[in-house]
Amino acid sequence: MTEIAELKEAERPHAPKIPGATEAHRRQGRHLAAIHRMHLRDMAEIRQLMGRIDDDLSSAQALAEAVQTSAMKRNLLGFGSLCGHECNNLLFHHGAEDQQIFPILEQRGSDGLRAVVQKLRQEHVLVHALLDDLESGARALLSAPGPGRYATLRATFEQLEAVLKSHFRYEETELETALGFHAAF
Repeated sequence: MTEIAELKEAERPHAPKIPGATEAHRRQGRHLAAIHRMHLRDMAEIRQLMGRIDDDLSSAQALAEAVQTSAMKRNLLGFGSLCGHECNNLLFHHGAEDQQIFPILEQRGSDGLRAVVQKLRQEHVLVHALLDDLESGARALLSAPGPGRYATLRATFEQLEAVLKSHFRYEETELETALGFHAAF
């Protein structure tokens, strides 16, 4: 499983101040935070669904038996659908940043801003690795249910959620002014 330590938060570069930037530029850059909040709401919904799965497990002898109940099946299928939907949305979001927004910032920004964008691109790779881990874990759980596989899936989800929160916070903080100033968003 991918580790949050790979974010190397202490090594993150910081974007330099942009002379001439205005509050209007920062306001425009805050639109990214609104999009991130939408993703985090979806993650919270997935977390609630995992809580329902946990509740089903607490009253069951073993996960394999619990999967046979209609409530557990419904919750696992819901997890798969909701999680798959959010994973696709995150891939689309990062694709748009990597292909449309970041090139503008790299072209128009300073060396310091380019360093931030490079770090964000590296973090996108980490997030995508966690998404792959989550997908693999969900498939493994559905093909052969067991407490160990569910625990691995849950741990992967929690890791992804922690990485996303950190990544979004960093991205919003470092790019808020640059997005508006360079008309990248």
